[in-house]
Amino acid sequence: MIYNDGFQMDDNLRVTKCPKCGNEQFDDDAEYCRICGTPLFNICEGQEEWDNFGNVIDRTYHRNYGNSRFCERCGKPTGYFRLKLLRPYDEVEEQYKKQYSELNSLEDIDSDDLPF
Repeated sequence: MIYNDGFQMDDNLRVTKCPKCGNEQFDDDAEYCRICGTPLFNICEGQEEWDNFGNVIDRTYHRNYGNSRFCERCGKPTGYFRLKLLRPYDEVEEQYKKQYSELNSLEDIDSDDLPF
């Protein structure tokens, strides 16, 4: 199944319009929407790097596609998923199934039953 419920991204994996307010005006180096403050990149929570004593010494963040709920590189939730800009996949899948079943039920209607 293709999940096309995300947001359109440019070649740098930055949204082409803000996923929250729809603003399309960004400076070339902008990282947050100037209208509502929403991140323009779908960044994951970050992958921890540990020292030999078990302490977190650094964290690496990854850019993700506009429909990514989890990072493909580290498996951590993405910012758009945490901000609830993206719904859980099972909710989206259920919606697709419902829409598909409604479309198929329209095929069962006899043309003689139509009012025109």
